[in-house]
Amino acid sequence: MSNPEFHPACLVFPPLPAAEFDALVADIAAHGLIHPIVMLDGLVLDGRNRLLACRQAGVQPRFTQWRGTGSPLAWAISANLQRRHLTASQRAVLALDILPHLAAEAKARQRLSRGRGRRKAAGVSATVPTRGKASQIAARAAGTNSAYVEAAKRLRLAGDDLLAAVRLGQLTLGEASRLARYPASVRTRAIDLRQAAPHRRLSVVLRDCLAEIPPAAVRPGARRGRVRIWCGDSLGLMRSLLDDASIDAVCTSPPYNVGVRYGTYHDSRPRDEFLGWLGEVFRELRRVLKPTGSLFLVAGHVPKHPWASYELAQAAAKHFQLQNQIAWVKSLAVDGRTRGHYRPVAGSRYLNRVWEQVFHFTSDGRVPLDRAAVGVPHACGWNHGRHGDGSGLHCGGDCWFIPHETIHRSSDRGDHPASFPVALADRCLRLAGCGKGSLVLDPFCGVNGIIAASRIGARGIGIDVDENYCDRIAAACGTVVEHRPRRPR
Repeated sequence: MSNPEFHPACLVFPPLPAAEFDALVADIAAHGLIHPIVMLDGLVLDGRNRLLACRQAGVQPRFTQWRGTGSPLAWAISANLQRRHLTASQRAVLALDILPHLAAEAKARQRLSRGRGRRKAAGVSATVPTRGKASQIAARAAGTNSAYVEAAKRLRLAGDDLLAAVRLGQLTLGEASRLARYPASVRTRAIDLRQAAPHRRLSVVLRDCLAEIPPAAVRPGARRGRVRIWCGDSLGLMRSLLDDASIDAVCTSPPYNVGVRYGTYHDSRPRDEFLGWLGEVFRELRRVLKPTGSLFLVAGHVPKHPWASYELAQAAAKHFQLQNQIAWVKSLAVDGRTRGHYRPVAGSRYLNRVWEQVFHFTSDGRVPLDRAAVGVPHACGWNHGRHGDGSGLHCGGDCWFIPHETIHRSSDRGDHPASFPVALADRCLRLAGCGKGSLVLDPFCGVNGIIAASRIGARGIGIDVDENYCDRIAAACGTVVEHRPRRPR
């Protein structure tokens, strides 16, 4: 039995890491093979790593036949789970890998059974529980939960490279899901960097690999407008890097100082300190905004702090004129049907908040807008003849229905607690008349705020203090992060 082949049940487990395999080779060379290789029908059922280690150590392996009953796959999994130190993510991928084998065994049991409702033929009993969904059965066999298996299924759609990295223990499922949003070139480099330094945080790995890859290679063809991402304090960067009257439009949503859990920023400061800082931010925005420019302030609602959004507006009103107030509707219930998505409010005291405010500020409240750019068609030609401007559209009003995309977990929105849709910023910028050649600013860009500038062909500057958010939005815009904060030596 010089070169036996491997049973499919033996191949569902990943090979040993290099360091563990070298230790196994040294142990077998010193003490011989303690546990024999288990065979079934001429194939290695258990002991692939031991067999390979014997060959490398020059030790003659010993073989024994499997005499068990029931499912060879279930036996191989049970035997290896006890000796292999697999992470929860690796067990989920293992469960995904054994799904086809479980399906094949189920078909074999159906074929050999004597019919529905009768006793099964001898020799077809299984030690794996067969009740429930396939993912639940596989999860129980691999010692994990079905939610992890479903996450591994979704990851498989993103590419085999990420699944292989999780299988080998180089990434967790959460890290791989985060990498799945990046182009293949970024993923490949990130996996290589993580393999070279397994204990480095993924955010650091992403930052390094994005800095190495040319902007055009991050997302070819996706960038129509030149977007720059600056990481650091927005107030300091605006003061040092932006000229007077250089910005055509600002669309942003600053922090509310209500204890929201951002990645880096501490959203719970003394009220006077926060309002003083916010006033300085709006003073700086007034300096850099052109006299014909617009500031769109997206202000969410917090039930326990109902005046937070109005405090933002009052702070801005000290430097700007409020020209329009827009209701951004995230969900709408009409005739017993709900359209759109929102974040539900727990408890029984408050109604679910299905809309937010967008305050439109300008320097003097008299800035003309491109209402047709976000207009709607006239219901009939008669109205168009009376009120038309040649575009065939009329002003759609100050109530915008823009639903959120469905969010299943925080990673779907980049682990940002308060992101707003790109479509909202897109409509604000088009209303302000922005397009090719315009310069747009978002001093609190988060994970998606400045993407709208790229979509309409404008130039954009996005600033955020959180490096993880900056890395994510830089990849989405096909650029790299500039002006990272200096780290103490």
